[in-house]
Amino acid sequence: MATLRHAGLAALEALLIAILVWFATMTLASAGPSGGGLIGSAQAGRDPASLTVAGGRFGGTTVATATPGAAGTWIHATCSQAGIVVQSVWVRPDAAHRARLALGPAPRWTSGAATCVAESGTFTAAGRWWIQASTTFTVTP
Repeated sequence: MATLRHAGLAALEALLIAILVWFATMTLASAGPSGGGLIGSAQAGRDPASLTVAGGRFGGTTVATATPGAAGTWIHATCSQAGIVVQSVWVRPDAAHRARLALGPAPRWTSGAATCVAESGTFTAAGRWWIQASTTFTVTP
């Protein structure tokens, strides 16, 4: 009887340790670059990232400027009409931290105005998109 009781307590202790390890793992995973947390303290004292994008006309281009331009930075722009995404583009900035974005036409965007969101960021080692800065801009017809 004592052996069964001891085995049961050992199993409960192992389960408790497994749950604590799982919670710790999930907490650290959510504190990754896009979640803030621990990474934020490592970023203390650094210049904040910024992103500027001028609006433009449909069928033209506009320039996105991301600063600071960390190695591996990408610009991701998503344009929508009436809440429906009509274009999504990924562009690498040049040495001057600028990226030229095409503003249509696209298969789902044949004319008209659009509201766009641009993000600058990098991909983590785990392949997750880490947004450093974002802004909105408008495309006119």
